[in-house]
Amino acid sequence: MILRRTGKRRRTAYGALVGALAAGAVVLAPGSGEAAGGPSAPSAAAPVPSAGATLATGERLEVVPRRGKSAPGFRVVPKRQGEQIGRYAYSVLDGKLQVRPVGLKKPAKATTVGLGSPTRSATAPRAALAAYAVKIQLAGTDHFGPIIQVWNRKTWTSYEVEEEQFGSSGKVSLPPGDYITVGMYNNWQQPDHILTKTFTVKDRGLTVTFDPSLAKETAITADEPSARRYAAAVSLRMPNGDIVGFLGGWGNKVYVTPFSLPGASLRVHEVLVKDGTAANSPSPYRYDLYHNFPGGVPALPKVQVRTADLARTVTTLRSAGDDTTGWFSSYPSVSDSSGVYLPTPVRFPSTVTEYATPGQAFGRGVSYDGGPRLDAAPRTLPTGTGPAETFGVAPFALRSFPPSGAVQRGTKLEVYEPWAYTDSLGHEGSDYEAVQDFLLTSRGTKLAEVKDLDMPAAWSATVPKTQTPYELTHTVRHKGRPTRLSTRQTTEWAFSSDGYSGYNTNLPLADVDVRVDGLDVRNAAGAAPVTVDAVATSRTEGATASVTGLEYSADDGETWTALPVADSGGRASAALSVPQGARYISLRVSGKDSEGSSVRRTVVRAFAGPAPAADETVGSTRITNVVVNNGRVIAPVMYDDPNKAPYTVRYTVTDPAGVADTGVLLHRSDPGRPDAVLRTWPSECTKVDATTSTCEAPFQLNARSMLGRNDLAGEWKVAIWARSLDGRSFTDQGDLGTAQILRETRVTINAPTVPVTKGKAFAVSGIAGIADWSTGRWNALPGKTVQLEFRKPGTSAYTVAAKVTADTTGTVKSAPKAAYDANWRWLLPRTPGVGAAASPVVFVDVR
Repeated sequence: MILRRTGKRRRTAYGALVGALAAGAVVLAPGSGEAAGGPSAPSAAAPVPSAGATLATGERLEVVPRRGKSAPGFRVVPKRQGEQIGRYAYSVLDGKLQVRPVGLKKPAKATTVGLGSPTRSATAPRAALAAYAVKIQLAGTDHFGPIIQVWNRKTWTSYEVEEEQFGSSGKVSLPPGDYITVGMYNNWQQPDHILTKTFTVKDRGLTVTFDPSLAKETAITADEPSARRYAAAVSLRMPNGDIVGFLGGWGNKVYVTPFSLPGASLRVHEVLVKDGTAANSPSPYRYDLYHNFPGGVPALPKVQVRTADLARTVTTLRSAGDDTTGWFSSYPSVSDSSGVYLPTPVRFPSTVTEYATPGQAFGRGVSYDGGPRLDAAPRTLPTGTGPAETFGVAPFALRSFPPSGAVQRGTKLEVYEPWAYTDSLGHEGSDYEAVQDFLLTSRGTKLAEVKDLDMPAAWSATVPKTQTPYELTHTVRHKGRPTRLSTRQTTEWAFSSDGYSGYNTNLPLADVDVRVDGLDVRNAAGAAPVTVDAVATSRTEGATASVTGLEYSADDGETWTALPVADSGGRASAALSVPQGARYISLRVSGKDSEGSSVRRTVVRAFAGPAPAADETVGSTRITNVVVNNGRVIAPVMYDDPNKAPYTVRYTVTDPAGVADTGVLLHRSDPGRPDAVLRTWPSECTKVDATTSTCEAPFQLNARSMLGRNDLAGEWKVAIWARSLDGRSFTDQGDLGTAQILRETRVTINAPTVPVTKGKAFAVSGIAGIADWSTGRWNALPGKTVQLEFRKPGTSAYTVAAKVTADTTGTVKSAPKAAYDANWRWLLPRTPGVGAAASPVVFVDVR
């Protein structure tokens, strides 16, 4: 086909985007200009990759472009799978997003990324007027590491403040004028504060002091007694559109100074879940609540809502072939760059009842731990029960959203196809754990090739200036669990380009999408036939497309069986009786358009078959010598302890071709349908020789946020997958070792601290307690046998003096006779599901 040059040709900024990415720059499409002071409206452009950076905590900051009129939002991705995000102060000024981790024992530096077009706020020019030193400080010293902003209240010029990272003040040079300053302060295990103050600079410097005692707590509460705040974002929008605020996890409180200012507003977004929610004990409901207080901050910035007055819907979360944990995130879709994603833990598969503020648009998304994520367009619901929604409907496959991500500019062919894990309902799907290959040929001659390119990176190749036919092959490979589905996708395009052009011109590609009806929540077929629907489209304006072939495979693409195709307006449908012994079904669909372009898309393991998933080994990859925590019991702490060393899973991988990659998963019960899962950090492998590597997968375990259920104490199994360097061998084993994860216990001791008389009895008591993973509190441990032990000075072994059963309050008491000086302690032995504990040692002096 010859690409026609018409006046309707799209001229995109995509070439500049690819060049900027190659140079390491952060690029983001500008946001909407609907609100006064907001960013300017976007022009038609190719999709933009999610820009981002790494925060001081190691967590990933992602700036997320949104198609349509909505402006960019951002989210923070935890460094460790299954963990909740921390707390952050953020600001959006002059086209830049600044995010700083807060609530830490030690201050952390801020990270700044660009948002493309600046807001209408202006930075301070080099003023000809005299400027005076202004110090801005906090009353008291209980907070540190502030973010402080200053604006002129008439011109809304912003001034850069030099902040003390380890203090509570900042300094700025200001010309005479009227100003307002906002300071965001925090401290370890303390509420966050957004404090404001107006002041005037006349003919000398001055000190401006924030008073935190004037600040009031923000909150949106519901009438559901079991609902608790899980995460919140509280921000101030200034009259010029600048944003400052806090993104708080773990239900942290945020206090704001009341003030009145036309054009300003306080925005509160809170997510409520059931008390006791954890990664492996998710909430059955989710409250998504948003409120805008116009004109500044009221004297009482709190709102209470009735569940009956909210929008209600039920959302189904399908698994991607493996039961796992993950996150459900949402942001309020407003007309500026203040959309912050708030996450809550979920399980796949499951259903969640959503309650949302009616009339407010919310963008939503889900992410699978260690795997892909799916994003939905903003949705606005009215009061009452609304339509149900489902995320994660297989097949997951590459889908292109307009405008095209494949263009030619001059002699550069540039391809950006990030949505390789989009579900069949059109939720945009990306997967940072996948890699991709590109191969460009012309009449069988290779022009360019790249392998193992990270997703979702763009790729470009130099092409001839003349009219040329091309064959472009794009392959996406997922590395391992939890994504058992769509493990390999290959798209083969054939098209022609008319050659050199000084503009960005969409490549004339045809596309095919496929959907399967009749699958369950694990995207598995049953005994009944399923319906396979294919749709062909074209990226060439005015062209028509048709489906030309539809095939399935029950052996991962080794052999194919054709299904009958009768195209009708670019659509074709066929019934498929899935073989009952099949674990997975692969699909291959072909299409063409009226301009001569063709496409064939293959999705290996498009959906699961009726046969249950099982261990797999293809080729010579082997895993041996699996040891968890050096063979010791794991008794996790209930809350994060940054000083605690991670646990480890150590093992050996061998393959004649060497080891490419590997990963570890801990699970309870059936590997295919586990009761609970824990994902480790990425494995770190050390090469022993050409065929053998020793690997270590570290993980930290917060029992309150990751387990959340006492019945999860006990034996866990270790699942490990590994792949060979040549890609020909693979193993995925669900039971390669065990780990004992037990509830932490403790015992106190009360014994004489003054000398006792030899031969006389003395009292020793204590209280036995156990960690409650569901509440995060310590409970009494009645009915357990606790040993009273002693050790003579100069010896190392303890002798049991008595065995006592704890009463209903966990109390144990004994009255041994004083015979000689000794060190005494209580010992609680390990029992099923309960870890061992020893009290502090008390020396008893006998005279």
